[in-house]
Amino acid sequence: MIVSDGHNYLAETTAVSELESFMIFGGEPMLYPNRVIAILQKAKSLKIPEIEMLTNGIWGKDKHIAEKLAVKLKEAGLNTVGISVDAFHLPYIPLEYTRNAALALLKTGVEKVTWNVTIVESLDAETKYDKKTRQILKMLEPVGITAHFNKIMPVGRALQNLRQYFRHTSLEGPCEGSSVIGNMLKNPESICVEPSGEVDVCWYLAIGNAKEEPLSRIISEYDWQRNPTIKILAEKGPLGLMKSVGMLFQEKQYVDKCHLCIEVRKSLST
Repeated sequence: MIVSDGHNYLAETTAVSELESFMIFGGEPMLYPNRVIAILQKAKSLKIPEIEMLTNGIWGKDKHIAEKLAVKLKEAGLNTVGISVDAFHLPYIPLEYTRNAALALLKTGVEKVTWNVTIVESLDAETKYDKKTRQILKMLEPVGITAHFNKIMPVGRALQNLRQYFRHTSLEGPCEGSSVIGNMLKNPESICVEPSGEVDVCWYLAIGNAKEEPLSRIISEYDWQRNPTIKILAEKGPLGLMKSVGMLFQEKQYVDKCHLCIEVRKSLST
């Protein structure tokens, strides 16, 4: 996301709501550290209480550079950081990098630094991925920070490569909340703005585009009953949406409601 867009979206949002938190994530945001710092500075100027970043720690490759970047990030207003570390990140991001990034943030006094950990079943499970993640966290214990756990979602490559680990759950009923950003569709408490301008209230479920109309208007005029897709999801769930578009249905194809919902909406966009 370019800096001017980030600044604009923050200003538009705070004009119509009292933001409690703001997060930058990716992809990997620290591939563009100057952009990140500039956007964080805007969030700080708007007095947003919690200013967060989710990163894989790639910027910790050089310990001294990491410490300099950490100082700039903190001065820009960053006070909460989740560093992704697990069996899925390790093949691409050496543990030394993530360790250096965490230590640099702690050294500069960032208030809250945690490991952001993706698990398949649980940290105690015997899947090869969870066992490896358990070993990784053991090696990182000397850093002295806690871990926040997220269960892997049945989307994208995870669905292709890990399908045997997903347990089928009921597809019946309305969408009660987003497992991605914790939203209730009838009264969402957060949004995700993509670099394209798409404004999502759930996984790629857009309610408008901030490059086409003011984000303040998209937020203030949101009405779940006026969005045909969201209305069906909120009242009848993904099965209702599937029936409304006449899709053929084989229950065993889908792991859970989120999986079904995403696949139905993919068919709508093609």
